Amino acid sequence: MSIIFNNVRIFMSGTFFPGQKVLVEKGKIASVGSRILKNVEKVIDCDQKYLVPGLIDAHSHLGLFENSVPVNDMAETQPEITPHLRPLDGIKMRDKGLEDARRAGISTCMVCPASELPIAGLCSILKTNGNSADVGLIVEQAGVLMTFGEQPKRNAADFEKPHGTRMGMPALIRETLMKAEDYLAAKQSKKMVKDREIDMEALLPLIRGEVPMRACAHRAEDIMTAIRIAEEFNLKIVIEYGTEAHLIADKLAEKKIPVVLGPSLMPRFRHEMSEKTFESAKILMDAGVEVALTCDYPGLPIETLRVAAAMAIQHGLDEKRALQAITETPAKILGVHERLGKIKKGYDGDLALFSGHPLDIRSKMEALVIDGDLFVFDDNLVIETN
Repeated sequence: MSIIFNNVRIFMSGTFFPGQKVLVEKGKIASVGSRILKNVEKVIDCDQKYLVPGLIDAHSHLGLFENSVPVNDMAETQPEITPHLRPLDGIKMRDKGLEDARRAGISTCMVCPASELPIAGLCSILKTNGNSADVGLIVEQAGVLMTFGEQPKRNAADFEKPHGTRMGMPALIRETLMKAEDYLAAKQSKKMVKDREIDMEALLPLIRGEVPMRACAHRAEDIMTAIRIAEEFNLKIVIEYGTEAHLIADKLAEKKIPVVLGPSLMPRFRHEMSEKTFESAKILMDAGVEVALTCDYPGLPIETLRVAAAMAIQHGLDEKRALQAITETPAKILGVHERLGKIKKGYDGDLALFSGHPLDIRSKMEALVIDGDLFVFDDNLVIETN
């Protein structure tokens, strides 16, 4: 389908430019400018509404959780180490959560297992359209999820597991990574590996530095433990949650470690979230840390992603960086910034149209395009069909 957004304000280079046109053809942004002369299937008369790149949530469990279902597919409870779990096998694309994401303007998300285990599984990046996860899949293995702190401690206590302290669980992670190094060394030296081990195979891209450790941690001490392990094994690392990341902002900036921050709208219902503040995004960004915002669905409704950005503005963050934290920056952190996160020729045709400024909570999501597929949420939107 070919689509032109006509007379629209577009978000580029950190600001909105009025009176622009954006052409989407064959699933890609084909042209951007004030003058585009081309016959297309659909022309959307935007009347100076606001067009931004499709929003991106860089940490979610979208499609793995179903409302009103007693047992969800977010996590295993045993064993403690499951790096081989693949979200793609559990995602239900017809789940209402995907529809809610589209209605919120979210075109891309990273989906991962729940953070209940020290090593929980793989993370995948996909679009929120299509009736099968394979249709919108961008990257199947975008990292390995590891968790530090209260969640795996609580899981260990509930199921009487042997590793239940802040010393024991990192030790188990280290032991697993040592085995993965040895497994890789055996394969590289062409020694016979009698039987392939599915958990070790899943860790090889991490050990080779092809994908990052996605380290879920709230407290500053847990964040530092994750960093310590990443440095010991020469791993790439992204901090997920990062509730107390602002307390060590300079350290994260020095080491160039990005943070997927959130869910900031969550109450302080655990001790490790007692230092939560809406000022975190500004503090981290001012220090030079790359920050993306997340609502950690289903921890919070997927619709709260832009609310989190608005709250960051209320607590001192500028509008430009707040909007980039749910578009351009998560694309960079996820490693898909050469095709997502910007309104730019050649990029994927993922665009969200709002009635007003997207970070004004009164603004309504009117239309979303994902890979050229048009979803309309306002019956009054003027669309000419040729």
